[in-house]
Amino acid sequence: MAIWIACATLLLVVLSGVSAGGKYCSSDLCPRGGPHVGCNPPSSSGGPTCQGKQKARKVLLTPALQAYIMDEHNLNRSNIALGRIRPYPSAIKMPTLTWDPELASLADANARSCNYGHDRCRATKKFPYAGQNIAITQFFGYRFTEKDLIHKFVSSWWSEYLDARPEHVRKYPSSYSGKPIGHFTQIASDRSTKVGCSMWYWKDGQMDVYYFVCNYSFTNIMDRSVYQSGPTASQCKTGRNSKFPGLCNASEEPRSIMDP
Repeated sequence: MAIWIACATLLLVVLSGVSAGGKYCSSDLCPRGGPHVGCNPPSSSGGPTCQGKQKARKVLLTPALQAYIMDEHNLNRSNIALGRIRPYPSAIKMPTLTWDPELASLADANARSCNYGHDRCRATKKFPYAGQNIAITQFFGYRFTEKDLIHKFVSSWWSEYLDARPEHVRKYPSSYSGKPIGHFTQIASDRSTKVGCSMWYWKDGQMDVYYFVCNYSFTNIMDRSVYQSGPTASQCKTGRNSKFPGLCNASEEPRSIMDP
């Protein structure tokens, strides 16, 4: 029996200044280069690579599983905002992540390619700096539920806090050569308020393969803080989330893109 997981995160290096696919084909959406993942995306039944896979299919993320994905993210966000993830400081205004169908649809456009890798652009008019975490696992001889897999994926991203340091939160490094930390900082970003994900499955010989893609309303920004530190939730204008007390309520507006 064996299990293997790989992960990757996308980093926005610098800030710069209809058919289902057609609305994403404008070059204005991708000033840092395309193509846009939503422009002429793979068929809903899977792209050419999927067609060559055994039993390739989309994993249905029911409303209950969507809620679980949000809970997995928000529990981690709340814990760091409360100062429970040492040595990281608490956060003054960490919003609650909620589900966004458009981000999920674009995550699916990536996932149904059955090719592990970041798309070059997933921007929307509402979220021009959308971020992304991806992960893939393959195994045989095990049985996992969808919840098991989601927990493994999100936990593997979050566990990078063990390799990051508080200075990376104060100012995301413009040059970095250590172990991956970008999945962790993506989840911990106080500029993000939305998430949308997709999961696909296929067989590779005897191996069961699951590919998981999550898009976020904002990405990591080099030379900017991941979140603002200070007394927990002290700058929440909408009050605190009763389920996740380190977070502001879901209606909280994120801080400005121009904030350091």
